[in-house]
Amino acid sequence: MELSGTVVPMATPTRGTDRTVDVDTLRQFTERLTETGVSGLFPASSIGEFPSLEPSAARRVVRTVTEATGESTAVLAGCCGTSVDTVVANVESAAAAGADAAVVVSPYYLGTTQPGLERFFTAVAEEATLPFLLYNIPGLTGHQLEVDLVQSLATHENVIGLKDTSGDLTYHHRVIEATPPEFAVFQGATEMAAASLGVGADGIIAGPANVFPAAMAALYEAHATGDRRTAEQLTRDVVLPVVTAYRDIPTAAAVKHLLKRDGLDVGEPLPPLPTLSAAERERLDDCYATVSARLQETPPAE
Repeated sequence: MELSGTVVPMATPTRGTDRTVDVDTLRQFTERLTETGVSGLFPASSIGEFPSLEPSAARRVVRTVTEATGESTAVLAGCCGTSVDTVVANVESAAAAGADAAVVVSPYYLGTTQPGLERFFTAVAEEATLPFLLYNIPGLTGHQLEVDLVQSLATHENVIGLKDTSGDLTYHHRVIEATPPEFAVFQGATEMAAASLGVGADGIIAGPANVFPAAMAALYEAHATGDRRTAEQLTRDVVLPVVTAYRDIPTAAAVKHLLKRDGLDVGEPLPPLPTLSAAERERLDDCYATVSARLQETPPAE
């Protein structure tokens, strides 16, 4: 499977105090994203608040997105968990729903070692019914998937890529150099999107693409066609303003507010995330207005 381009780590629409998934809005959101030129969708992501969803709800999210997505858009299903059995069950559910691949974060809470992580991912790879991407986000899991470990895991036919949200460009480049060309490496720290594509990343998994999907798809396409000027402009006009606006706000909460500002009410963030203060909402509103105005002045090329 060849994976590349711009992938959206989707926010999860939820309803009221019962914290249920708003399936109708999720379907509408999915259909809206697939019309913008993005290459893939990543439901049950970190921005999708997967740790706060009851397991059956997370599987419903994946199923809903898969059913609403056309054949031209890949679905990378979040199948994260802290036990092999949970992850494998999530992967089986995603496969039954028709997802193209899974994404599996390194297990968190319990301290472990690189051999322990290899044991975990190898067990999942041996039992999984879908190929999957490793998900490296040491700021939240407490440990890094070291380059040697990624290189070793990449030899398994079911381990087809990496989403790297370490924020370390040197690490990112070392993984690209250490793994086969068919092993897909995606940048998850959006502020490093253009730089990562420049050192060989296959694509970006970008939070701002929830709200500005056409612009983020255009950034990737600009890089792919050698249009450095457009890639730099989109970084200045979209990526950096959005990332700066939510620099000290939980990303899922910020993205949900920005989506509401964009006309799609996806509900409040789930506990334990906070609701936003008036000052935070105002900052995000100002960012949305500024970025939208810039895109109207110079819209992304079709």
